Amino acid sequence: MNEPRHPYAPAPVPLRCPRCGSTVGPEQDWCLECGAPARTRLAPTPNWRLPVLALAAIVVVAGLALAIAFTTLTKDDGTVTAATASTASPAVVDTSTAGAVTPPPQASTIAPGMASTAAPASSVTPSGATPAG
Repeated sequence: MNEPRHPYAPAPVPLRCPRCGSTVGPEQDWCLECGAPARTRLAPTPNWRLPVLALAAIVVVAGLALAIAFTTLTKDDGTVTAATASTASPAVVDTSTAGAVTPPPQASTIAPGMASTAAPASSVTPSGATPAG
């Protein structure tokens, strides 16, 4: 059952909408005229622009650093260096003679088992005929 109001209790003060000024009932949280919150406080929207701007700046700086590193590591200055190892044998030092250095042995240009096709110089004449005698 409804409790009767006490005669000495103060009457509720009608609440006004903070936006439009219309009367808001005691059970209403929102104004029925303009839709503004009457009894509810809304938190302001978070500032999302600063974190997005900071993230974009980080991405740009990282991309720039990556591009600089890539161009530095793949720079082609036009010089070509040989990447072959030297197969020449070092000079042999003969310790029996006083400081004499002998050159390394020369490699044969003819493979073992192959005959030389060069004719001796005394057997060929300038005309290409073999001398008779």
